[in-house]
Amino acid sequence: MKKALLLLSLIGLINFSFAQSVSFGVKAGVNFSNISSSGGGLTLTTSNTTGFHVGAVADIGFGNLSLQPGILYSTKGGSSNFGSGGADKLTLNYVEVPVNLLYNIPAGIGKVFIGGGPYLALGLSGKSTLSGTATSTGSGTESQNITFGSASGDVKNPDFGVNLLGGFRFKSGLSFSTGYGIGLANLSNESGASTKNNVLSFSIGYFF
Repeated sequence: MKKALLLLSLIGLINFSFAQSVSFGVKAGVNFSNISSSGGGLTLTTSNTTGFHVGAVADIGFGNLSLQPGILYSTKGGSSNFGSGGADKLTLNYVEVPVNLLYNIPAGIGKVFIGGGPYLALGLSGKSTLSGTATSTGSGTESQNITFGSASGDVKNPDFGVNLLGGFRFKSGLSFSTGYGIGLANLSNESGASTKNNVLSFSIGYFF
């Protein structure tokens, strides 16, 4: 994560020298995330689980283009329902560093923006919440902590992938956006298995 923050700082320093405009802001919103898994000839995708994201962003403008790095606290995961009446909800908490390149289209009271870019996310903590027949007693709820690491049963760290982003920013600085994060990192430590994060997000932001 230190390397990611250093890279983000270097990108900012280099581009500040050539930027036509620089602004800083905050953003927050809701995540609808799922986990896609494959292995043994089978491919499964969990149901969506609802989470959130919050953090700070910068916007470095070059004419109609802008580079938008940020640092966010973001929750991801997924949920699965079993035919026997049980369910498992997985929540993964990350510090995420996205770097998006946007194309801006002037539109009267503001501008439309569209683009995307890579992200790197460091896993901080996680929890698996079992309910119904998925618990050891066959009823109620149970919680188990998720660990990040390289051991069997751990979630690999870090996560990385690609963001797609679009929205509208008013001249006042208020911004609304929709994004989709496509996980490229395999989070599974099991041989022959692949597990990846996918996140649909809706955000509101403000640039000062």
